[in-house]
Amino acid sequence: MKKLLSFIASDHYLDQIEDGWIGLNKILDEYQLDGIETMTGRFYKPENIKKVKTIGHHLLYFPSWIHMWLEDEKELIKEFESLEKAVELYGGWGRQRLIDFYREEFLDSIKLRSEYMVFHVGHVGLDEVFSDNFKYGNKEVLDYTIELLNEIFKEIDKGPILLLENLWWPGMDLFNEKEIKNFLEKIKYPNKGIMLDISHLILTDKNIYNFKDVENYIEKMICISPSLKKYIRGIHLNVTFPFPYRENKLKENKDKIKITEDRIERYKIIMDHITNLDSHKIYDDLSINKILKKLNIEYLVFEFKWKNKKELLENLNSQNKVLLI
Repeated sequence: MKKLLSFIASDHYLDQIEDGWIGLNKILDEYQLDGIETMTGRFYKPENIKKVKTIGHHLLYFPSWIHMWLEDEKELIKEFESLEKAVELYGGWGRQRLIDFYREEFLDSIKLRSEYMVFHVGHVGLDEVFSDNFKYGNKEVLDYTIELLNEIFKEIDKGPILLLENLWWPGMDLFNEKEIKNFLEKIKYPNKGIMLDISHLILTDKNIYNFKDVENYIEKMICISPSLKKYIRGIHLNVTFPFPYRENKLKENKDKIKITEDRIERYKIIMDHITNLDSHKIYDDLSINKILKKLNIEYLVFEFKWKNKKELLENLNSQNKVLLI
């Protein structure tokens, strides 16, 4: 099992590290990490990543991508106020733009010599984040994802492992074992599996309050399923306990969004909501060792939030302390 640090490739994070990629490599060595899982998207050139081993490449995620895949002008205007703004965000128009974008991401994975790629399986419109009144359900999202992935990887029979990541929105929420098995089998890319994000799994149940609940939930959802256990090849290691937010601030954000018309201000409220739910805290509890013993994974990715080098090092130290495997 390889231990990795999730590190977004950007000048901002490199400035926090001090001494750039060389400084990051020293940190990886000091904390016995094998490399990084990174994201480059359209904002960082893979060839500028030096001195650090990039084992994972997280592909960029467009939360409401199905609107562009279906070339649904009505939904895109509703989402972005105009087609021009939608085209600006995606860098082009329609399903072909999505295919081209992710083929470029695939080529970047090759340039990075990454062992695996991560693709989020989910869809949510910005106006759906608070209401949970979703236009598309799991089946539609999975079907459209199969279409997209099979177009991206048409006639490609080798490359990095494709790891599909679970979300709590419609898509791959890991509730239906048969549905997931069918989904993975229909993706024609040969080398594939699941990247289990622990916080995203937690968010599918509002009755999780502590680490014991997390351990029991993973046992109930994953560990008793031979097929899901077989498919899970990596873990995004993080945790979230959003009940204080749900009890204290969620109503405030819901009320704000109802009376806010400005698109940028609405986006800020939505992002505050999402980051409070999916807080990416350290999984600093020994129960992780019991989970890891039951799941034969290849990649364990430290995916916690940090603001500066001091906090990063403190978090790495705390995370390593609870890992006995």
